[in-house]
Amino acid sequence: MSNKKLLIVDDSNSNLKKLSDILVSANYNVEIAISKEQALQTTMSFQPDLVLLDNAYYNSDGSELTQRLFEMGILFIFICQHEIEKVSIGSNNPGNVIKLLPDIDAALKWVTDIRRLKETEQRYSKAIQTGRVVDVVIGILMERHSLKRESAFELLRQKARSERIQLRVLAQEILDAQEKINMISPK
Repeated sequence: MSNKKLLIVDDSNSNLKKLSDILVSANYNVEIAISKEQALQTTMSFQPDLVLLDNAYYNSDGSELTQRLFEMGILFIFICQHEIEKVSIGSNNPGNVIKLLPDIDAALKWVTDIRRLKETEQRYSKAIQTGRVVDVVIGILMERHSLKRESAFELLRQKARSERIQLRVLAQEILDAQEKINMISPK
């Protein structure tokens, strides 16, 4: 198990206490909420990896909460309340709640995979954007100085080195300056 952050949302204090105790003993960092309003507030400050919702939220009352969690990119799963009610506090037999642990671990693995994919997407998007900016500036240099692509790239690379800044930063500065120049025109 890990120290992942879980938020439990249930309108029963006893269910929250039972499930929270079990999950804390399984090394999860747990916060609880007794209403959807409290769940949304806690989500903003606690930023859970996964939200466990009482299955009572699987109706129109919970749609606002589930929609907001979805919009925030927070994964949630529904838990069956009557399984939690069977657990007696302080007992050595946590009953069917222990059966939730593999589901929680699987959902947390999805969270990790989704985050990793989003980070990869962001890196690729940034690389594509950087490539576009550099290509545009190379095109400007080719046109302005009648250079071939390789020579224009080398000129840009040397300028970036001499100014000790990243190639993409210099290219963006040049592109921004070019846009400003293009905005100035005689009336």
